[in-house]
Amino acid sequence: MRKNVIFSLVLVLCVVALAFACAKTDAPKVQTAEIQKGDVLTVSQGADTADKVLEARFLNMLNHNFVYDDAFYDDASLVNYSMLALLDKADGSFLDQVVLSDYIFNMYGKRYNEFDFLGEDLPEKQGYVYIVPRGYNTYRHEIVSVTDNNDGSFTVITNIEILGADNTVENLKCETLFLKAEDSAFGFNMLYSDIIEVTGTEIDC
Repeated sequence: MRKNVIFSLVLVLCVVALAFACAKTDAPKVQTAEIQKGDVLTVSQGADTADKVLEARFLNMLNHNFVYDDAFYDDASLVNYSMLALLDKADGSFLDQVVLSDYIFNMYGKRYNEFDFLGEDLPEKQGYVYIVPRGYNTYRHEIVSVTDNNDGSFTVITNIEILGADNTVENLKCETLFLKAEDSAFGFNMLYSDIIEVTGTEIDC
């Protein structure tokens, strides 16, 4: 009888010891899974200096950007919207072809040496591109998050305020993908910038 009791106690102790051993060996697996995810950089006053520099660089590019959604995949749209960022460098209704080409390359990584695809009936000036008159929106971004995708690219989520040509204001969310580019004056190219979610109602000014 006494032997049975002792045997039972020993068995219980073994079970408890095995339970603790299993708990210890499972813990590292959770940590490994977390490390493999993309690193979300802190966007706050307490962020690292390197993170703040990245945030400022992305914000500068975003606040100079007029190319959104499908315009990234259409040459004429990308060029026409890019000219809006360079209106302060215009010579009347024309923009220096070199200035335009360099801006597009630095921002979007695309190189255009000719702009004949914009239209055959547009006014011409040697070495310049005609700026087609149009109404346009202006944009102001506020960074929500910056995610390092660990492949040389960063996904940036922003709140974006759009002031329309008709004096309306929209508050939206935007997702932009930046890729490191050594040849760019900004150090990055924008691969896309998509409006992804409406966060407020349209307000008449």
